[in-house]
Amino acid sequence: MNKGLETLFSFFSSDKAISQQDIDLAKRQGYMFDYSPPLPHDETLIKLRETVSKISPEMVSNAFLFSLSTRRLEYRSALGSYWYAVAIPAHESTDSRHCCCCGWSLGGDAQEPSDVSHRLNTFNYERYKWGGVRHTTADYALFDLRQFLQLPEPKHPPEDEKLLRDILNCISELEGHNKAGALQKLITKKQIIKSNRYEIDTLLDILGICGVLSSDDVPCYAQKFCGEYERSPLENTNDRAYPLNRWRASDGVSKERLKIVFGME
Repeated sequence: MNKGLETLFSFFSSDKAISQQDIDLAKRQGYMFDYSPPLPHDETLIKLRETVSKISPEMVSNAFLFSLSTRRLEYRSALGSYWYAVAIPAHESTDSRHCCCCGWSLGGDAQEPSDVSHRLNTFNYERYKWGGVRHTTADYALFDLRQFLQLPEPKHPPEDEKLLRDILNCISELEGHNKAGALQKLITKKQIIKSNRYEIDTLLDILGICGVLSSDDVPCYAQKFCGEYERSPLENTNDRAYPLNRWRASDGVSKERLKIVFGME
């Protein structure tokens, strides 16, 4: 593992002391960042649209497929952020600290510039650790897609499409009432890709956000955008992202979205 990435992981998941020298190295290598105040709502959306205009659907789908065999989770994250970002409608925030439409937020209490656990470093840790967590927040999507544009262009083998098909084919082995949790357990058990349950949870969330795991009753953001108040699951025990939190095995795979997102029949 690269030393800078190791420092990022250690900072958030280890009790051992991290030297300033190691943090500075991680910053130079692009894994950690100096503190930067959160952007205002409107500026975030402007920069998000500018960033999205530089990315094609093929770029993020290829990156997602590349991540399946390589376990390069920083490539996986962009698919969810992209399809959420392109769907965000023009709007104004009625709150100066948080927007319930796009998920933009100034965060909690004001952070000091010396606080290394500020949001950019947190975002990057989540991106490398699980393939992202906050794809449906405008500020994470902006950070994620900006970082994505700095990555070398991936080239995935044809076998990666088979891995995605194998993942989706697991749905046929479930009962119609089964939810995403049952699908995650089956995929993890089959060891289709090198991963763990937490990474698979995020992978399925991303497939929901882009619409591959959605339905006519619960469409993805690109088909019908909905704000935070409309994304709640049907039961309190479901903590997956919308629309996956309402998906059932009987909904299956959206062939339309599979074609649009991955170019696969």
